[in-house]
Order: sequence, then C-alpha cells, then structure tokens
Amino acid sequence: MSLKQPEIICPLCGQDNNCKHGQRECWCNTVTFPKHILDMVPDDKKRKACICKSCFEKYNK
Repeated sequence: MSLKQPEIICPLCGQDNNCKHGQRECWCNTVTFPKHILDMVPDDKKRKACICKSCFEKYNK
C-alpha cells in the first residue's frame, strides 16, 4: 500500500484532489470557495491541501 502525499489529498473526502496549482493554471483559481466549505476542513489540514472539484461542487449548493 502506497501512501499519498498529504498535499494531493482532498481534506474533505480523502481522495486525490487533482490540483495543478503551482504547475499550471488550476480550476480552483477560477472559483471562490464559500466560507461554509472552508470551515468544513479539519483544523490540522487547513492551508495544507486543496479541496477537490467534486467536493466543491457537492457542497457549493
């Protein structure tokens, strides 16, 4: 079993966040995350990994 680097894991669902931030333009640079979604991130993971697009779409309703 291989462990993924924490920064590539979505802090909400635990799946690959598929973030391209820093490598090229990422989808997350084109949206604004509402406070209620950011508040869902556990304190120990805040500002350490991106939320995935699936979770953004799921909770941004």
